[in-house]
Amino acid sequence: MFDCSFGHGVKVEHDITVLAHILSPCTVINKHSQSAFNEHENGLTSHFSNRPQSQSADDHDEIETSFPKYFHIDIIVIALLLSAVVYSSAYDVGVDYHATEADFIDSVFITQYHTPNVRSTVLTQLQGITDRGATFVSLRIWLVAQPNGSADPNWQATFPLSDQEKTNLHQYANDVASIQSAIDGHRLRLDVCLLWLGAADYTIGNLTVGFGYFHLNASEFTLRVEKTVDSVLQALANVKRPDGVLLVQTVYLEGEVMIGAKANQDWFLATHYPRFIEVVTNANFTPSVYFLVDGLEKHVLQADYIDAQFPALNGHRSMYWVYRSLNFMKNEKLPLPSRIDFSCYIDRQTATYESLISHIIDDASASLSVLGAPDFYGVAETYYFVDDTQRNEYGQAFAIEALLNPRLDRLSFWTTPDAGGQGVNVAYPFAIEDFLLPSSY
Repeated sequence: MFDCSFGHGVKVEHDITVLAHILSPCTVINKHSQSAFNEHENGLTSHFSNRPQSQSADDHDEIETSFPKYFHIDIIVIALLLSAVVYSSAYDVGVDYHATEADFIDSVFITQYHTPNVRSTVLTQLQGITDRGATFVSLRIWLVAQPNGSADPNWQATFPLSDQEKTNLHQYANDVASIQSAIDGHRLRLDVCLLWLGAADYTIGNLTVGFGYFHLNASEFTLRVEKTVDSVLQALANVKRPDGVLLVQTVYLEGEVMIGAKANQDWFLATHYPRFIEVVTNANFTPSVYFLVDGLEKHVLQADYIDAQFPALNGHRSMYWVYRSLNFMKNEKLPLPSRIDFSCYIDRQTATYESLISHIIDDASASLSVLGAPDFYGVAETYYFVDDTQRNEYGQAFAIEALLNPRLDRLSFWTTPDAGGQGVNVAYPFAIEDFLLPSSY
């Protein structure tokens, strides 16, 4: 059982103790200002560099002057630790929850939510997810199938949504809104992300031959995109929790945007994102897309990386696709998201997860600021390892980063398919506490 006496499962005294053990005073003060130097010198960020040198006891005057000096540092450190805990109490942890079992193909639930046993299973799992500390769930809807087509696998929603799928989404949203933790009484929020494959796969084709598996002409394709978005918003509109809070936070038009890597994505965003922003905002939700970080260790730590096209990326290779995508949006005068969300799958060799995560967030701060992007981040997808020790180390590395700096606002981990690596699918129950801020579970 975890302690939920402060914020979202944060216990202040415990957090201060944790930080006091893992950080020296000068490390807290200099963590981000020193990180670039340490990374270039050592390849990894050191958490224990630049500690104060001890004073000699032979010099009475030196002892007298050093006491207030170090007393002052201690006060600063305590203030910083308290500040870190207060700021990070808003750190949210959620689940990319779209299936009831590890079998992704058949257990995606939104297309079959009208089936009583499916809904019952989801309600049970939502309660368990909330009781273990999650503060939101994030739903993916794969738009794949043709309207009035033959029976499709359960993971394939219709492009645009069928009436039954729209009804299912509305019922699911109301069910999420009804859930309350039996541990501390907190409630969930909901994010929704649209993904486009099959009939909706805009990366297939072009303006000449049409888009998607069935080569829909651009006008028909856009009409279906708009109808899909409108159906989703109608299903979610005005769904509130019993405490009066609007259930839905963010609606994503697309996940893992990679301008330059995915065919026609520039056309898709330039054509559809402006209207999407307008209608989602009018529904009082936050419109967004999320991006993809290069989490390969040798790329994250490549201090000598030179980007021939964008100098702002020099030494910041982890932001390769994020920067390019945001740069496109800026050039097209598409509003940048209010928080920069991204998939962050970290593949390490010898470095610690904590150092790699810190480096990635520092890369984002250093490079994306050139574009005017907010210094505010969310992890929209990441690994959920099946090994308990590895998962706890991984999840706590993100939590510590959030505790040290409020730039990292939230995290949701992936489930199925491939959450634990290629071919490793995971399903409920989830050890959400592994990703929460340091506390007593």
